[in-house]
Amino acid sequence: MSEPTGPVYRRIASALEADIASGKLSVGDKLPSERVMAEELGISRMTARQALKHLTDRGILVTRTGHGTFVGRPMIQQKLSTLTGFTEEIEQQGRRASSVVVESGAHRADEQCSSALNLPLGGDVHRLVRVRLVDGEPVAMETTEIRADVAPGLFDVADFAQASLYDILRKHYRILPASAEQTLQAALSSPAVSRTLQLGEHAPVLELTRRTCDSNGNPFEYVRSIYRGDSFVMKANLTLGAEATQ
Repeated sequence: MSEPTGPVYRRIASALEADIASGKLSVGDKLPSERVMAEELGISRMTARQALKHLTDRGILVTRTGHGTFVGRPMIQQKLSTLTGFTEEIEQQGRRASSVVVESGAHRADEQCSSALNLPLGGDVHRLVRVRLVDGEPVAMETTEIRADVAPGLFDVADFAQASLYDILRKHYRILPASAEQTLQAALSSPAVSRTLQLGEHAPVLELTRRTCDSNGNPFEYVRSIYRGDSFVMKANLTLGAEATQ
């Protein structure tokens, strides 16, 4: 195998990344300081700093002020340009998705949900609240509401701790998610969310809401999710508008 080429800091970063991928370094392991790394590898502190920063910028390492640099959790890419279910998206990344059902049953839509699903205030919905896990770790809390009239008996069909909601909607109700409107904003976790997602007090989180429509343009699903801020990267593909100027 040929030796990696490129700047010295990139070669060092690649070697560290290989150690993480092989399991030689695990999540939470502390890395040597810049000074120690420079002495051990015979490089300048600036080069050591660049190598650590390269991996920190990519979310592979995390820096804790006053404590040092540590191997971070593998980041999960959430595509904002493709409409897929959580289970499908996670499994496409070679990881294991599972859920803990916190609540499931009939519910009355609140003002936000009623507006999103074109229902009268207090209209009937199926409400499903799940803690989403990746490789056994809690990473998101998701509240999904489905119009009750389009999916009668939804919770009699499957165990949603294991089943994909979108698979069930496709197979049993012939509902095909075709388009969606999403909003995303940064926030701080509430005490309840911190406990559920095993976060520190007022930790950074991402709040996402989504209204999903079927192939006829009719809204059938309203989702409110809270994601761990240290676990997700939101990715969107952008194209330049025809009339855009630089």
